[in-house]
Amino acid sequence: SLVDYDPFNPLSVAGFFDSDFMFNIKDGFDIVIGNPPYIKEYTNKKAFDRIRENKKYYQGKMDIWYFFTCVGIDLLKTNGVLSFIAPNNWITNSGASKLRNKVLEDTQILEFIDFGDFKVFESADIQTMVMNLQATKNNNEYDCMYSKLLDKEYPKNKIEDFLNKKQNENFLVSKTHIIKCELKDKNINFSEDKHFVILNKIEKSKNFDLTDLEVANGIHTHHSEVNKKMLKIDNSLILKEGIFVVNDKEKEQLNLSQKELELIKPLYTSEQINGYFVNSENKFWIIYTDSSFKNIETIKPYPNIKKHLDRFSQVITSDNKPYGLHRARNKNFFVGEKIASLRKCPNRPSFSYINFDCYLGAEYYLIKSNRINLKYLTSILNSKLIAYWLKHKGKMQGNNYQIDKEPILNIPIKNIDDTKPFEILVDYIIFLKQQEFNQNDDLKFAKDRMMVSFFERLIDCMVYELYFAD
Repeated sequence: SLVDYDPFNPLSVAGFFDSDFMFNIKDGFDIVIGNPPYIKEYTNKKAFDRIRENKKYYQGKMDIWYFFTCVGIDLLKTNGVLSFIAPNNWITNSGASKLRNKVLEDTQILEFIDFGDFKVFESADIQTMVMNLQATKNNNEYDCMYSKLLDKEYPKNKIEDFLNKKQNENFLVSKTHIIKCELKDKNINFSEDKHFVILNKIEKSKNFDLTDLEVANGIHTHHSEVNKKMLKIDNSLILKEGIFVVNDKEKEQLNLSQKELELIKPLYTSEQINGYFVNSENKFWIIYTDSSFKNIETIKPYPNIKKHLDRFSQVITSDNKPYGLHRARNKNFFVGEKIASLRKCPNRPSFSYINFDCYLGAEYYLIKSNRINLKYLTSILNSKLIAYWLKHKGKMQGNNYQIDKEPILNIPIKNIDDTKPFEILVDYIIFLKQQEFNQNDDLKFAKDRMMVSFFERLIDCMVYELYFAD
């Protein structure tokens, strides 16, 4: 309150902000500069209590510093500058879409300094950037300066060279062309000029969009197995014992009835999934209970499953506890034909074609559409051309691809009438990878691996021609 406000006490905290009353500034600040607090809502819900009331800037999955930035922009006078040091992933995070639109609409990005994997703050394991924004509405199209530090081990006593844009193989320095109308409601990515023409050509070739209803994240079990933290709560449990996810032996020990087996679904992991190919022999099973199992009456027809989950009642904290999965997702995505996309890829994106019932965890996204041939789509998505697009226009965590829902929906897909040549090549690759999986002959394995590589390169050439033929 005004009564508690003490401008002469550096330890005093004001419960309000009024630039006119506090600083005699009526038309905005020339500069807003700082290191805003980084807080995710799931780590501190109380910090967002008043922010949730602001529908203009609040959204789910946001970081509290996004709100600070939006308000900071509002505090600027025309042509004033905001300079913040903060995590670098706001340009692609789904929870930062309101912030991105605010930046595009009300400012011009003067400079984006990306420290990549270099740790600016030793106490914080985050990837950091500095952004300089100028308040202006005259920003429909412009160039901004982009620089990125490529060496995470770069000497800190020489970091000034990076900030001063000195020539160095460890730095990437370029200009990025920003066209506001093309970026609204999308990710912001900073590409060198030499990439702009290529990326623009790829995007102009697009004639097909996946919809929001055709892409979904895998199951969030919340409690797959017993971990060390759970043992501190209930020491009668066994480390790594299955909770919602059980192995063959644990499944057998549950003595499930035929009705109960209807809730047991085959779960697949990265051990069975390997780019194009998915081995159908699963090693784990998931107790597939949706939000309806939050009602205790729903579990009663499944007494053995209830008995099993009751053992973990003290440690299950999911939204649908104690008998429902945290996020079961739409069952339709797991049955029949689909594409599985690994979320975190260190080398290049990985998309796998599946034509059987296959339940996947949150480390995967699933694509299911009856508007496009999925084998053809698998070949397009696995191509070097789409990997190139995702690297420059998708979502990266350092040098790793982050294939979340938003990047998938934004992929420029070119659909064609005659997909048969692509389907045949995908069939060949899947067949050869199946042979690799089943054999112990090292020489034949090497030959099959060479053939797979050949067919993948052939697909790369066909996709390139598809997008750049005109």
